[in-house]
Amino acid sequence: MSVDVDVSDAARDYLAELLAKQETPGIAARMFVHNGGTSKAETCLAFCPPGEEETSDTPLTFGDVTLYLDAPSLPYLRESRIDIEAAGESETLTIRAPYAKQPATPPKELALPMACVARRVPHGNEVTLPEGAEVSVTQALGGSVTVKHEGNLYRLSPEEAGKVGLRSDVAIFETPEDGQISEDQCWQALEQVYDPEIPVSIVSLGLVYELTVDAQQNSVYLRMTLTSPGCGMGDVIAGDARNRLMEVPFVENAEVDIVFDPPWTFDMVSDAARLELGLL
Repeated sequence: MSVDVDVSDAARDYLAELLAKQETPGIAARMFVHNGGTSKAETCLAFCPPGEEETSDTPLTFGDVTLYLDAPSLPYLRESRIDIEAAGESETLTIRAPYAKQPATPPKELALPMACVARRVPHGNEVTLPEGAEVSVTQALGGSVTVKHEGNLYRLSPEEAGKVGLRSDVAIFETPEDGQISEDQCWQALEQVYDPEIPVSIVSLGLVYELTVDAQQNSVYLRMTLTSPGCGMGDVIAGDARNRLMEVPFVENAEVDIVFDPPWTFDMVSDAARLELGLL
């Protein structure tokens, strides 16, 4: 993915002087967005000594300054500008990234810039998709991404998806003022856990049987099921649920049990999910 980052002449000279002061031959700068696509997004610029850049980074050259762009941050760095702002007798480097806080839309198709580990859907076996593999994005929800390659579906974890420049939105929760776990936030977290094949959350699918918050232990217990006892993605979905719950403020432990009694039936799917799937 290409991105248009502009560096003013004044900012380029400022950066060149700043990098020269580090007395490290070949040192560059690296630009990335932390918590991209959320209200807490921060656009950052850091020193990047030789060898510390990522293989998936996009290098840009401005005179004597090399700027590396973090691959997962590319959607948020569109139309960015680095400039100098005068503050009295001093000067400050400024970064304007107008899309940093806007949810990113992943590309529909891409060639993987590097090899990545994935899980085949629905079997759940781990495979490595090679560098250069042509994939199409079929689903980007709840932090993970599902891609199609050579007729098969593969689920990329948030970490693996980020390595190849793909990212989907995950809710970031405000810290409750009462210092207690919010049950509403726990449910919101579970709404961010999706079936790898169907763009519907485990809550809307009716897979959640019980959610219990223990305020004394700062823990959460989840009892859930799967659409099929033979689903090979069960451990992945359970891991997603636990990870999302652990992102809720004050949750220190999350336990997830997968059960098959009572067995799941299509009657458990919410009306909203049926409407979304075109089944109403």
